[in-house]
Amino acid sequence: MADSEIDPIQIREEIHQLKARLAELEDQLEQTESPQRPQRSELSTSIRFIGDFGLLEAKGIDLSDGGICFEVEGEIPFDLEFEHDGKTQQHRAHIVWMHRLPDGRSRFGFQFLSGAPSGLLWLYKELGDAPLEDE
Repeated sequence: MADSEIDPIQIREEIHQLKARLAELEDQLEQTESPQRPQRSELSTSIRFIGDFGLLEAKGIDLSDGGICFEVEGEIPFDLEFEHDGKTQQHRAHIVWMHRLPDGRSRFGFQFLSGAPSGLLWLYKELGDAPLEDE
């Protein structure tokens, strides 16, 4: 049957069915492509962290009277150490975001990486110069 011979009511019904199917497929795609955000729990502890990246090369993006924007390739690795549930945790991580708070403090988000920490935290402890001490 040619398209010109299809009843307008039938066309509307087919469009309705196609829209419903499209919505189902979009929902399925959204569920499979967007990973669930990991469960978060409050943490109130001191964190020691040290970067082990040495001198970095960056590409300038833009410049203003108030600051500069640049980007680096790859991860900027850090070693982290903190207490959680009475146990010392050590992780290798890279920074994924940073936000300057109105009161002048800064808030950071790190993503854990696979692999053991570099050992720089241990070195600082041995030298008696830990980057951050509990007060």
